[in-house]
Amino acid sequence: MTYHELFATLVGLTAFASYLNDRYLKLPKTIALTIISIFIAVGTSLISSSLPHYVGPVYQLVKSVDFKTAVLDVMLGYLLFASGLHVNSIELKKEITPVIYLASLGVIISTFLTGYMLYYVAGLFEIRFTLGECLIFGALISPTDAIAVLGTFKAIKNPPLRLKTLITGEGLFNDAGAILMLVILSQVVYENVHLTVGHVAESLLVETGGGILWGVLVGMFTSWFIKRSKSPEVATMISIAASSCGYVIANHLHVSGVITMVVAGLIIGGYSKKAHFSEESTLVLNNFWELIDEILNGFLFVLIGLAMLNIHVDNFAITIGLVCIIIVFIARLLSILVPDFILGQILRRQASFSLGKSTLLAWGGIRGGLSIALALSIDGFPDGLVAITYVVVLSSILIQGGTFKWAIGKLAKE
Repeated sequence: MTYHELFATLVGLTAFASYLNDRYLKLPKTIALTIISIFIAVGTSLISSSLPHYVGPVYQLVKSVDFKTAVLDVMLGYLLFASGLHVNSIELKKEITPVIYLASLGVIISTFLTGYMLYYVAGLFEIRFTLGECLIFGALISPTDAIAVLGTFKAIKNPPLRLKTLITGEGLFNDAGAILMLVILSQVVYENVHLTVGHVAESLLVETGGGILWGVLVGMFTSWFIKRSKSPEVATMISIAASSCGYVIANHLHVSGVITMVVAGLIIGGYSKKAHFSEESTLVLNNFWELIDEILNGFLFVLIGLAMLNIHVDNFAITIGLVCIIIVFIARLLSILVPDFILGQILRRQASFSLGKSTLLAWGGIRGGLSIALALSIDGFPDGLVAITYVVVLSSILIQGGTFKWAIGKLAKE
């Protein structure tokens, strides 16, 4: 499939699904697009066998969508840049301490808890996953998806500001931590690389520190040019160049493109909110990137539904996947409570989050397309674990995303 065919397919399916939801279903967008695209995938699969000459080409076109390339290589940088641009940087600064430890120590705790619990459960079902493979699953399923979370929050009127800041901020930064954990574990499991503490520390410094530094440079230079541009159209083009070139160059420099885009977006968004740009440029920039965010979000959730065509989901995957939903939630909850308790003991203060607030933070940690893309990107990763990843992500979007508004009503005031 060419990029033009991919783009045309995604535009057509997303527009069709969006119309059905807007006209008839009226569900939260993330949930509606995922459900409709699943029906499209299943429907074309079933009909293509009966009408191969008519529906077959459509089925092959839909099936040939490369999820991993579309998400990791094309969409992720733009989505994170847009998310960083629109985050309330003032509120994020207030909550930066819990956001950082949730996105770092929290991801590590969640990775190992999830991996070990899955390894134990797999043993009960007499399934032969190695401990290393289970830990890799723990790493790729641990990051909460800022894109899915923001999509869910858009369907909720007046959500608690601190909760939104914490979940969104964590979602922006924990992708980088999870990807680094995934790379390290994959090297150990599949490449027999002997890692030392020094090697891990060096990787962390290069990936994270380099990503922050490059993100600051991209954000500052972009802001400098936007501030001096007289045309809002030119300012918008500069921001597109920053998000495109910044992400590509980060990958060539072997620093975190994820962190680069988040940091650059936060800096540019911060400048716009402090009125450093002309009023017209700020308005056009915000409107443009909000539209891009909406379009790419739509593409992403349609892709999640279509991914069913290329991932073999059987009864085994559904059963283990549903068990893993519980495992992932428990690991997520403990990854919030444990760092908060440790930090409280070190600083000699009470815990920042009650059990109710921690439960709400855990329930709001929705998984999304990044986890599927990461699972598909690992050479040698078992098909069964890819299918389980898909079931967990799908269940997270539908169950957690569908009930999050209810959970806020029950737990936010505790």
